[in-house]
Amino acid sequence: SIHPSIHPSIHPSLRVRRRRGRRTTTPHTLRLRENYQQQHQEEEGRLRKETSTMRPLTEEETTTFFEKLAKYIGRNIRFLLDRKDENYCFRLHKDRVYYASEKLVRKAQSVPRENLGCLGTCFGKFTKSKKFRLEITCLEYLARFALYKIWIKPAGVMSYLYGNHVLKAHLGRITENTPKHQGVIFLSMSDVPLGFGVAAYSTKECRKLEGTAIVAFHQADVGQYLRNEDDLAAYSSG
Repeated sequence: SIHPSIHPSIHPSLRVRRRRGRRTTTPHTLRLRENYQQQHQEEEGRLRKETSTMRPLTEEETTTFFEKLAKYIGRNIRFLLDRKDENYCFRLHKDRVYYASEKLVRKAQSVPRENLGCLGTCFGKFTKSKKFRLEITCLEYLARFALYKIWIKPAGVMSYLYGNHVLKAHLGRITENTPKHQGVIFLSMSDVPLGFGVAAYSTKECRKLEGTAIVAFHQADVGQYLRNEDDLAAYSSG
């Protein structure tokens, strides 16, 4: 086989020279490598600056965020923005989406970005793969505008607050006509919001399940305020 350093398809500037049994790169290759590293560092610096600066969401980010939010509150999203008390908006800061009044946002703009920890209510964050994940800190608004809900019996509340899924034996009530794989809000039998997740079965299918079957999948619960206290405190302004 032909050694890559002398293969005719390789550009001369990128060939590896052999000198006394050691491989050395050409000066041109070193310059290319240095230029690439410099460009890479500049790009990383630009991205760090963009993600650390509070700003409105882009069109793509808004679409991704609203699609996730709509799984729980549907068209009720409009009530978050069309309020009678004062104007509210969503802002992105350090990959997290915050919901705050425009008055508070204007005040936050005077704070240096390196000193601004958070503002308003954190609804969730964008992952490195650009997917959006809702956080328990937005439960108040999800519960207020939720389309579908599941009430958990007292015997199952503690299990759920430890991060477990909801079993049929712990199902107190469920909104009529809840579709399968629909985003749902979990409440106690006294209507206290506990968290949110996804329905494993439709309302009709739940009636036929055994007591040990999972009726809804856990995604977040208020027990995280104790289990993940440090993480939540880092981006909660409440």
